[in-house]
Amino acid sequence: MMKDEVLNDRAIKLLGVPLLALVIPNITGLITNSRYSFTELLACYTYFILVSFAIWQGNVWLVYYIRNRFKRRYDKYFKIIGLLFSANIVFSGTSSILLLDGWKLLSKETNNNWSPVFNSAIIIIISSMFITSIYENIFLNQERVYNLSTVEQLNIAKAQAELEALKNQIDPHFIFNSLNTLSYLITKDPLNARLYNDTLAKVYRYILSNKEKDLVLLKEEIEFISNYFYLIKIRFSEAVNMMIEINDLAAEDFLIPPISMQALVENAIKHNDFNDKIPLGINVSVSSNYVIVKNAINPKNYAVPTSGIGLSNLDNRYKLITKRNIIIENNFRTFSVKLPILKF
Repeated sequence: MMKDEVLNDRAIKLLGVPLLALVIPNITGLITNSRYSFTELLACYTYFILVSFAIWQGNVWLVYYIRNRFKRRYDKYFKIIGLLFSANIVFSGTSSILLLDGWKLLSKETNNNWSPVFNSAIIIIISSMFITSIYENIFLNQERVYNLSTVEQLNIAKAQAELEALKNQIDPHFIFNSLNTLSYLITKDPLNARLYNDTLAKVYRYILSNKEKDLVLLKEEIEFISNYFYLIKIRFSEAVNMMIEINDLAAEDFLIPPISMQALVENAIKHNDFNDKIPLGINVSVSSNYVIVKNAINPKNYAVPTSGIGLSNLDNRYKLITKRNIIIENNFRTFSVKLPILKF
C-alpha cells in the first residue's frame, strides 16, 4: 500500500461508528430498550459498536485491498468498482446477519422474527456502500492531485533541462568566434591582441559566473555587453558603433536573463554589410519594460551561413524564464528586438 493511499479517517470513524450502532438497532426494532437495565444496555450498545466497527473496518480493508490489487487499471475501472461493491454487499450482509443474529439469541428479545436482523443487514449494506463511495471519491481526488503534481514536476524538470540545453548552446559558439578573432590579432596586431585577451577574460568570466543564473541585474548585463562590444570594436574599428541609452537608475531597477543581448549584437554583425564609410550602428535603450536592441538594415550581398538557433534560442529562454516572448520588428529599414525585463 502506497503512503499516498493511506487516509487519516479516525475522526469520521469516531463519529460514524457509534452513530450507526445507536441508530440502526432502534429504527429496525432489533432491541427493546425497556427490557434492559442500564448496565445491560451499555453492554448491548458496546456490542453494537464493536459490530459496527468490525463491518466498517472490514469494508475499508476491502477498499484498500482491491485498489492495490488492481492499481492503475483505469481501463477496467468500472469492473473494479463492481467488484468492490459486490465484495461490500457479501461481506457486510454476511457479517451483520451472523453477528446480530448471534446477539439476538443471547438477548432478552422474545420476538423470534428475522425481520429486525434482516432489516438491520439491509441498512448496514446500504450504509457500507455509501461509506465505500465516500472513500473511493477521496482516493480518486487524491490520485488526481497526485497526478497533477507529478505532471507539474515533470514539466518543471523538462523546462529546466531545456533551459540548460539552451544555455549550453551559447558557450561553444561564442568561444569559437572569440578564438578566431584572437588568432587573427596575434599575427596582425600583437598589441591589440593583449588588450583583446584581457577583455575576453572579463567577458568569459561573466559568462561562467552567470551561466547557472536565470536572471541578473540589467546594469551587470550592460557592463557585459559593453565589454563584449569592445571586442567587436577591436576587430572592426570604426566600421561598428554602439550607443547605450540606459541611465543608472533604470539599470538598477530591472532584471534580465544573462547573455541576452550578445546574440542580438552578434546577429547584427553577422547579417549586415558595413565598413568605415558606412558603419553599422547598434542602439540599446529601455522603453516600456523592454530593452530594445536596434540596428539599421544593410544586408550582405551573399548568403550568410546560419544555424538558425540564435533568435529561436533567445525566445525559448525567455519563455522558460519569464513566461514572455521577445518581440521582433522588421520594417526593412531597421531591425529591432524587444527583450522583456522584470522589475527587481
